[in-house]
Amino acid sequence: MDEFTREIHAVSDAARFWEHLYRGKDGIWKNTPNALLAETAAHLPPGRALDLGCGEGGDTLWLATHGWHVTAVDIAPTALHRTAQLAANNGVEERVETQQHDLAAEFPGGTFDLISAQYLQTPYALPRAEILRRAAHQLATGGILLIVDHGSVRPWAWNTDPDTHFPSP
Repeated sequence: MDEFTREIHAVSDAARFWEHLYRGKDGIWKNTPNALLAETAAHLPPGRALDLGCGEGGDTLWLATHGWHVTAVDIAPTALHRTAQLAANNGVEERVETQQHDLAAEFPGGTFDLISAQYLQTPYALPRAEILRRAAHQLATGGILLIVDHGSVRPWAWNTDPDTHFPSP
């Protein structure tokens, strides 16, 4: 059992797991936007965006620097702190609002022109279909729900079960 898998088993719930993961390292992600988000949003007029599972804020920063007003949501306070700090360091803090939510239990309010769910995956039970349905209902008229996921189990993934179900489009 590798170290990452041991950490998963040592943590009893999703919130503690993600907070532990972020607190354990100075930076998990590269703070660059996911390519499909940047490619898609580059052609949209800026408006209100919701970044579900914002992590350390790479997507949030890209959106904010391109004129979007972003509600960045994550379960981990450390991730949200890093997102807010990244926005402040880049002079776009007025366009970024961070909110802590366990999306399995609650969802941010408002309507949005773009809702981004980039790799909204976890080693814990998560009612993804219900979360994405809620997201779709919070889109403004003509809004876009952009979902990007892994299409298969990666060798470094926490769940290498060959029977893992990957939802279809």
